[in-house]
Amino acid sequence: MDIISSIDNPQIKVLRSLSEKKFRKFYGEYVVEGIKCVREAIYSGATITKLFVSESKQEEYADIVQNNEGKLVVVSDKLFGRISDTVNPQGIMAQVEMKPSGEFRPTGKPFLVLDRISDPGNMGTIIRTAVATGFNDIVLLDTVEPYNPKTVRATSSGIFHANFYPLSTQNLIDVCKKEGIEVFVADMAGKNIFKTNLPQDNYCLVICNEANGASEEILRGADKIVALPMNSEMESLNAGVCASVMMYEFAKDKF
Repeated sequence: MDIISSIDNPQIKVLRSLSEKKFRKFYGEYVVEGIKCVREAIYSGATITKLFVSESKQEEYADIVQNNEGKLVVVSDKLFGRISDTVNPQGIMAQVEMKPSGEFRPTGKPFLVLDRISDPGNMGTIIRTAVATGFNDIVLLDTVEPYNPKTVRATSSGIFHANFYPLSTQNLIDVCKKEGIEVFVADMAGKNIFKTNLPQDNYCLVICNEANGASEEILRGADKIVALPMNSEMESLNAGVCASVMMYEFAKDKF
C-alpha cells in the first residue's frame, strides 16, 4: 500500500476540512483520534468511512488495520504529526459518519436538554456524564455542535452512545406538554435539588447557558426549577459540573 506523505493529498484535505463545522455538515462526518476512541467507535457500531494510521503504527494496530483494509489510509509519521489535533499523537484516527438525528419521539425515559451551551469542553463533559447516567437522548437548543473536535475528545467515547435531537425551545415545550413530561430546569434561583422530590421517568432535565442561565422562555415552560446549594462565597458552578451532579442525583436509584 502506498504511504501518503503530502499534506495536499485529496484524502488528507477532506480529513483536515472536518475541523470546520460547515465541512462536517457537508460530508456528514467527523473525526475521532486515539486508539481508545477508534476502538470504541468500532465496538459501538459507528460507521467508519476512513481509517488513518501512521506508518510506524501499522503493526501495533494490526487487528484494526486487518479488519478495515478497505478503509485504510497509511500516512508517514511526519505527516501524521501535522494532521493530528493532539499534543502526543497515537498514530491512529478515523472519519466517522454522524448519526442521523431523526424526529424526536419521547419514550417515557428521562432525557437531557442542553439550552445554548456554548463551550465545547463543557458540552463534552455533559455528554460523557449523560451517557454514564442513562440520559442517552439529548435535545439541543441552539448549542455548540456536539461533533466539534474539542467536544468529541471531552466525551471520552460517549459521543458514540448519545442521540442528538436539535429542536426549538417552543417545540420542546409543546412536546413536553403533549406527552405529560415534567420539565426540570437547572437555575441558581431554583429549589435545593437534594430536598426536591424527583421522578423516576417521564421527565427531562434542562441545563442552561454557562454565562446567562435559563432563558425566560424555558423558565415559563418549567414545571420545577432546581439548583445546587452552595456557600455564599460562590455564586455559580461550571455548567459541566452542575449538570453532572444533577444527573447523578436524578439517577441515584438506578445504581
